[in-house]
Amino acid sequence: MKVAIFEDDLTFNFFPITLTRPSFFLKLGVLRFYDRVKIESKTEPILFTRDFIGNYLKSKYNFRVNDTSSVDDETLFINGLVLVKKESYKILSNLEPNTALSKNGRLVAVKFKSSAAKQAAELLINAPDLSKEKQILSLAEKNLEPKDVQLIENYWEIIEENTHQIAEDFPKLPKKGGSKLSNKVTVVGKKTQVFVGKNSEIGPNVVLDASSGPIYIGNNTKVHPFTWIQGPAYIGSETIIHPGSVIREGSNIGDVCRIGGEVEESIVQGFSNKPHAGFLGHAYVGEWVNLGALFTNSDLKNTYGSVKVVIRGKKVDSGTTKLGGMVGDHAKASIGSLLYTGKKVGVASQIHGVVEEDVPSFLYYAKTLGNPLWEIMLEAAIETAKRVMARRKVDFTEADKTLLTKVFELTQPERDALNPRKGPFSF
Repeated sequence: MKVAIFEDDLTFNFFPITLTRPSFFLKLGVLRFYDRVKIESKTEPILFTRDFIGNYLKSKYNFRVNDTSSVDDETLFINGLVLVKKESYKILSNLEPNTALSKNGRLVAVKFKSSAAKQAAELLINAPDLSKEKQILSLAEKNLEPKDVQLIENYWEIIEENTHQIAEDFPKLPKKGGSKLSNKVTVVGKKTQVFVGKNSEIGPNVVLDASSGPIYIGNNTKVHPFTWIQGPAYIGSETIIHPGSVIREGSNIGDVCRIGGEVEESIVQGFSNKPHAGFLGHAYVGEWVNLGALFTNSDLKNTYGSVKVVIRGKKVDSGTTKLGGMVGDHAKASIGSLLYTGKKVGVASQIHGVVEEDVPSFLYYAKTLGNPLWEIMLEAAIETAKRVMARRKVDFTEADKTLLTKVFELTQPERDALNPRKGPFSF
């Protein structure tokens, strides 16, 4: 049996984060959705995604994407936003051929023999909507409710599940060759609930509080003195936690990040910076983001009411009272930036001052400073990305340029709706 992962139009619910990656490359807990399928299936899944994302993954990482010719046998197709675990994968893999699982008309998973699998594969390219998924479901002999199989449909569900999932992932993470802690480091709770990776340094007067959940710190990471880390928490490899930081429960910080101030129940995908004082809470941050000194996002309304978020142009009630924002790849926030509850910052945008609304991609936003909205030129954004990535010794490739160019084109209508000025800045 072959295994394939697909993204459907749910990926648009996670913009701007999924403007630059497939939905199954989002993190929930320590792992991406894709990684969970790969681990449980013990195989390299076939990937189905939007064409431009597929071209990027093939060019940059040599993934097998949108290759319908490789679907030549019995195939299990799994929605890329299914939270695959050992138990749920067993349910999926044991489906009878020509059996589908669906939720409100949305395809969760389906197993087909070779002929129907080929038809399904062709329909699963370019993030199909419910009408195309209906065609796929019509090929199945059985259509069942997805019991004990969880499909994530909005980003606040990732935030809500993340803390628990870090704790659940902890026992499965590699723990060989870890670093010993000095007697100047305080561990609260069981020491078996703390792992510090190879060549990592934990400075004096650091408190690792595992009383409410485990703490995992990757390789070659440095945690500076007078920092408090509360589990469940995950900190990736080659990351620096600056002195006096408060890393509260549910913090999920990726590789090669620079983090300071206070972080709570947030995901930082990787290669991003929040090195100074300020607060990041119940938020999702992409890659190559820089959040300046005293950047703070709100994650609670003054009314303590549920947070409403704009999804695909419509205001949606998240049903949760604690929800920060989403910050897309390559975005930058100036010193003292304040991001209101549940607001989103697009790819390669720059924010200044108070941000009370969603900011489209490639936009200079400084309304409260009295400045006009200004479209960031694509060439300028590319040049900035090159400089930023070079600082971490990562090449900015032709594939990266093509991806940013495509995102710029796709998000043009959002910017034009706000009538920003164009051309070089001239303040």
